[in-house]
Amino acid sequence: MIFAFLLPFIAVFLGAAIAFYFKPKTPKGMKLILAFSGAFLLSILILEMLPQLYAEASKTTGLFILGGILFQILLEFLSKGAEHGHTYHHRNRFPAVILLSLCIHAFLEGIPLGLQPALLWGVSVHKIPIGLVITALLLQSNASSMAKIAALMLFALMSPLGSYGALIVENETIKTIVEPFVVGILFHISTTILFESSEGHNFNLQKFLSILLGVGVATIF
Repeated sequence: MIFAFLLPFIAVFLGAAIAFYFKPKTPKGMKLILAFSGAFLLSILILEMLPQLYAEASKTTGLFILGGILFQILLEFLSKGAEHGHTYHHRNRFPAVILLSLCIHAFLEGIPLGLQPALLWGVSVHKIPIGLVITALLLQSNASSMAKIAALMLFALMSPLGSYGALIVENETIKTIVEPFVVGILFHISTTILFESSEGHNFNLQKFLSILLGVGVATIF
């Protein structure tokens, strides 16, 4: 259970460290990291989560998965697609609405992590580019350094808080409602990352190799 608290938290700050090292708005290699994380996360969902969910499926399993997909689409109206690497932001303006959307997303995906080790790794890998993106957005804002650090810390804590909140929720509720809902959220994010990994639908060998690496690591995980 301790890993459900530590891994997502550490992953956010690993992404933040990459953003601090690469000062530009879109660091070189960011799209490769996104492609790898998207492929890894999608593979975990297909190879681990979906078989588990449908092995014990109820009539509502598919509905909750669809609900998670639709909910994530709504969140992205607020986040402007930051979950899958978009760094568009009005310069000098603190990204409060984007931060709120990302925090809601992070809290929800943290709830089932204590029960699903494979999903924990998938989410943690995904946290690295998200930590990078949110740090890049914060660096563009004119907020104080303390406000930027506090915002990053808040986001990093949301998934662990979700895992902590799961301790007071019945496992059956998590299994039948929260897990399929979160799978829907992550399914939308991971597929969107892969669909956007080729600009203009042009073949990019580096990104394709990153996707293959993500799939391969998830397969042998």
